[in-house]
Amino acid sequence: MDIHLPLPAALRQRVQSDESLWAHAVSLLLSPPVVWAIWVYATSLLRSSNRSSALGFASLFVLSICVAPMLFVAYKVRNGKISDMHMRESNERYIPYSIAIVAGMATGIVYLNYDAGPVLLMVALVSIVELTIMLAATFYMKVSLHAMAMSSIISATTLLFGFAQALFFVPVLLLVVLARLVLRRHTTLQIMVGVLIGVLTPLAVVAAAGLLI
Repeated sequence: MDIHLPLPAALRQRVQSDESLWAHAVSLLLSPPVVWAIWVYATSLLRSSNRSSALGFASLFVLSICVAPMLFVAYKVRNGKISDMHMRESNERYIPYSIAIVAGMATGIVYLNYDAGPVLLMVALVSIVELTIMLAATFYMKVSLHAMAMSSIISATTLLFGFAQALFFVPVLLLVVLARLVLRRHTTLQIMVGVLIGVLTPLAVVAAAGLLI
């Protein structure tokens, strides 16, 4: 149907029905940078006694790992080098992932030098590991970053706050998965791989840290 809303022309062309409109909205509002940023801010404030310091460290994570790569993607989309903000093609993801990995390493170094605390340090390490796995996987298939981000939050929340609190995010994960399938951005296999990476990485990082410490 024709969309008579004050939306960008590219968005009007992509939205073909009311059914896909909700899926576009879910993919945008629950995109990986958004959910990661909200979760990191909330977790930092809940787990820290010094809220101003926690806010500063969380902001560093958000700006470096969430915002910086997406600014690069937005610039490339505007210049026609990348199809859209969701990076439909696998080869469009190489540089943004690399930027996020390097930014994550720099953030981790800052956390170590300024004693940001074990929680934020683990979050930075999990992000680096996940993005590295996603970058490697991208050479073989387009894994769902949306599914990985939400399942990673469920896994990390379980470790930090317990399984009962993590259950809150399960319906959100299912909604995101359904939206990605409706939009045909990913196959079921690509989503399953994303969920698997998201669930296992925080567990593996925490287990490895326990062995090293």
